[in-house]
Amino acid sequence: MELRQLRYFLSVAETEHLTRAADALHVTQSTLSHGLRQLEEELGMPLFDRIGRGLRLSQAGRVLRDHASRALQEIEAGKMALADLAGLQAGSLTIGVIPTFLTHFVPDAVASFSLAFPKVQIHVRDLRAGPIEDLLVSGQLDLGISFHPAMREEIEAQPLFDERLRVVVGKQHPLASRRSLRMRDLAGVPLALLPRSFATRRMIDAACATAGLAPEVRVEMESVDALIHLCRQGELATIAAEHAAGAAGSELKSIALTDPTTVRRAAILWRKEASRSRAAQEFAARLLNAVQRLPGAAAAPRA
Repeated sequence: MELRQLRYFLSVAETEHLTRAADALHVTQSTLSHGLRQLEEELGMPLFDRIGRGLRLSQAGRVLRDHASRALQEIEAGKMALADLAGLQAGSLTIGVIPTFLTHFVPDAVASFSLAFPKVQIHVRDLRAGPIEDLLVSGQLDLGISFHPAMREEIEAQPLFDERLRVVVGKQHPLASRRSLRMRDLAGVPLALLPRSFATRRMIDAACATAGLAPEVRVEMESVDALIHLCRQGELATIAAEHAAGAAGSELKSIALTDPTTVRRAAILWRKEASRSRAAQEFAARLLNAVQRLPGAAAAPRA
């Protein structure tokens, strides 16, 4: 079994398509197919079910995927450990970040790290909270930036800061003159929110249930920036974390939300008992520095 075969396997497992995987790997489709056949022959079982022109992981393929991911991650960690000895002169760092943090403090940390260690490649992936934890466990991420507490017991969450949820409306909205709102004040107000697959939406739904509110969700969109932009148009309101709400611009009003006050805690996520490369630790330190410069965020207690 060769490392290139495992890389071929994982790329096809992610894309479920030979042509796209070959393009991503910069190899020919015939080379990729040959490598997969060799791997399947060595293991003595098919790793994919062929469905039309597509591929889907077989039961054996699903078993192998996590082991292969962790194996390659450990090899990469070994390369990074050697790079550590040479002062981070090589290697790569892969980070999963929830979308709302990508436009606030993460870019500052990325820029600072890249300036200090220009020969280390940084891969930042825009992911939701659940997939970040899944990919950490499978060894495909070095660290994640998401929420505390973690959902999976294999994940350790290092708190970064707390931020409250706020209501965002256009300047002409009937609620625009309010300085604060109770959750139940949103009864009958048309809302534009993230889908329920997002952790922040689940927090909002829980707060609504606590307040005895059945929210009138008129629109669901998978982008906080798009939701906020939508509110410029008139009657719709949204609920967003305070950094996103604070960056909404002069055309919008950000209103404190109370009763209940809903707080989400940002965190750096690590896979428990996994080695942390110097690159990952250096990046985490830069995240903490970037967070200290954030306006209005309450420092979260260290876990």
